[in-house]
Amino acid sequence: MTRQRSSRFWAKALLVPLALLAAGVLAQAWQVHRLEVVGVRHFDASTARQALEDTLGKPPLLASASALREKLLTVPWVEEAQVTVGLDGTIRCVLQERTPAAILIDCEPWQLVDAQGKILGPAGSELDLPMLSGFVPYPEERARVLQVLPRLASTWGEPVARCQRLGARDVAVLFASDAMTLVLDPQHPESLVHARRVLSAWNKANLGPISRLDVRVPGKVFVQTTVSQ
Repeated sequence: MTRQRSSRFWAKALLVPLALLAAGVLAQAWQVHRLEVVGVRHFDASTARQALEDTLGKPPLLASASALREKLLTVPWVEEAQVTVGLDGTIRCVLQERTPAAILIDCEPWQLVDAQGKILGPAGSELDLPMLSGFVPYPEERARVLQVLPRLASTWGEPVARCQRLGARDVAVLFASDAMTLVLDPQHPESLVHARRVLSAWNKANLGPISRLDVRVPGKVFVQTTVSQ
């Protein structure tokens, strides 16, 4: 009997710390206390965390992973998101960013845009991207010209460094290693082929530096020299 009573006593004694441990674990798991955001390279991860901050201090069982994903997708630079809600009070988000394609430089601060012209957020150090000016109020034109920039670069043989809107169908383009401006209709990038031929013939004849080539009129190339002849 003495041995049985002793066993019961220690069994009951062990229940107390186990109960306290379980209560501590439950208390910790009963509220969201940590937000993990991974996969961010070009943008400020705090923007994504702010979309989830209202879950802090609430029971994780009340946090819907699908609802939190939808919130994250409202952040302009987030293309896709995977959300995991842990019973330990941690919400982990793996984000896929939209890819910056250019920088809008006629706004403060400068803004990154993707290939569809969607404004993603403030630019950081991505200064090797093409710079766009004059397109802020014209999102449809911005989207169209961004679709054409790769073809302009391929046709000319140099990346586009800067593209300025002159009108609804006119842009001034500066390529990476040229000090010369080309004026064209971006819907007709093939006009750069004529511009390249004229430039080659001009340089071969040693006629002097060119500041501007205008190829907006089909079949014609207008040349503006740096120094009046």
